[in-house]
Amino acid sequence: MRGLMMGRFQPFHLGHLELVKQILDQCDEVIIAITSAQFNYLEKDPFTAGERIEMIHNSLKEANLDLKKCFVISIENQFNIATWSSYLQSALPHFDKVYSGNDYVSMLLADSGITVVKPEFLDRKQYNATKIRSMIISDENWKESVPNAVYEFLTKIDAKNRLSVISKSDTNPTKH
Repeated sequence: MRGLMMGRFQPFHLGHLELVKQILDQCDEVIIAITSAQFNYLEKDPFTAGERIEMIHNSLKEANLDLKKCFVISIENQFNIATWSSYLQSALPHFDKVYSGNDYVSMLLADSGITVVKPEFLDRKQYNATKIRSMIISDENWKESVPNAVYEFLTKIDAKNRLSVISKSDTNPTKH
């Protein structure tokens, strides 16, 4: 049996890692689908799909999870919501159930006959990517919210500078 989790992972944090472990406790394999792969260097999506793949891969390795049981795949957003579930089924390896705490996602997938499991989340106030990005910019202690592998990776790419520049920019290609 294969479980699917989806997210932007901007950045991948300890709540995400905990969900991977939950899925592997209940399934033989996990697919980690990085959504919004086409977006990067934006306030809400500052990291590239490649950077997010690397963060996740390094975190799974660091946690001693069996990488043979983990697929890390990036996918672009679909704009036709009605066909989104069939797009997921064609763009990803076969999955048996989707783990999602997002009620909207759950509704869309359930309407297409896909089994959705509501996961047990860690403290969503602490493990929140928007909050973590804000903490990085303001030099708060964000290290305890992410796997060490993510902390090292974001430090190496100078995420603080990228996030600071993006947050001050008046260039926003996602606003019309």
